[in-house]
Amino acid sequence: MTHTLPTPKLERWKYSNLPAYVAQEYKTQPLSINYDGEKSYLDNQTSVQMPWAQDVYGDMHLWEGLQNIFTITVSADNAVDKPVNIEMNIPKDDKSSGHIHITVQNGQSLVLYEDINVEGWCIRSMTIDLEDGAEMTHIRTGQGEGVVTNLTQIRLGEKARYNAYALNTYGSFVRDQIHSRLEGEGGECLLSGSKILKGQQHSDTTILIEHIAPDCHSNQNYRNLLDDRSRGVFQGKVHVHQIAQKTDGYQLCNTVLLSERAEMDTKPELEIYADDVQCSHGATTASPDEEPLFYLQARGIPEAEARKMLLKAFITESLEVFEEEEEIYEFLEQKITQQLHA
Repeated sequence: MTHTLPTPKLERWKYSNLPAYVAQEYKTQPLSINYDGEKSYLDNQTSVQMPWAQDVYGDMHLWEGLQNIFTITVSADNAVDKPVNIEMNIPKDDKSSGHIHITVQNGQSLVLYEDINVEGWCIRSMTIDLEDGAEMTHIRTGQGEGVVTNLTQIRLGEKARYNAYALNTYGSFVRDQIHSRLEGEGGECLLSGSKILKGQQHSDTTILIEHIAPDCHSNQNYRNLLDDRSRGVFQGKVHVHQIAQKTDGYQLCNTVLLSERAEMDTKPELEIYADDVQCSHGATTASPDEEPLFYLQARGIPEAEARKMLLKAFITESLEVFEEEEEIYEFLEQKITQQLHA
């Protein structure tokens, strides 16, 4: 069945007009994955994947029925000794789509670096199953000027932990849609990231975290720098079910506009049906503060250098969850520095 593309007429797409970016014809092909990691983690599953909540939301058909083209399984008796890297390359005029399935079994851990080089259109869905006591760190970066529509769905078992960071500096249009379900008691879902945009780039992060079990923790922490006529979107929702007592759920999205023509749309939401919870959300959008810039210049630092120092300090606050993970922190800090000096 052929579906129309989601448009701003849908509430969850009210800030993002996908059809305006994909009017051209594309050559359709399966998503190709370059894998660098332990070969024993690879699985041969090829089942067709259906997104969750396809009957609830009017946009899930974008990823509906994608063929599973890549599977990673970290079994309970096969520990991961080093990070795993996956890379996707989508040439200009190509539309590449596919589903990635990742399972981390009881008590195991995985560090995954995911990178995309996109000049065409990438339609990528990913399902992550974290069993009881499993942990996963997920770092996502990219480059290129194409279109990306990502769906990432995470199930967390008892005392499972998911810690993800998305650095969005690429693409003419990026829709990054995340749906997390904390299904086991004591689970933790940490989502953080940043957007560094210029020109007419459009980047949309839309998140739904469902607390379905008691005593779970979630945190969303995003920072953005928008220049020229770029546009950023952040829609973050925490849904606490009635059974999910003793929930901690937090959201924060801070943005600096470097141009009067740049735009940031934020829509934080809380939907709470439990009584014993601690939940909050916040969002700020502002121009750069000139006072600390003046302070640095008064100490002999040139204006351009001082401005970059302040912007870097602002963005790297989104990396606070990785302060004790030196390798990941330095990797992301270097990526941010390169972008600010581009």
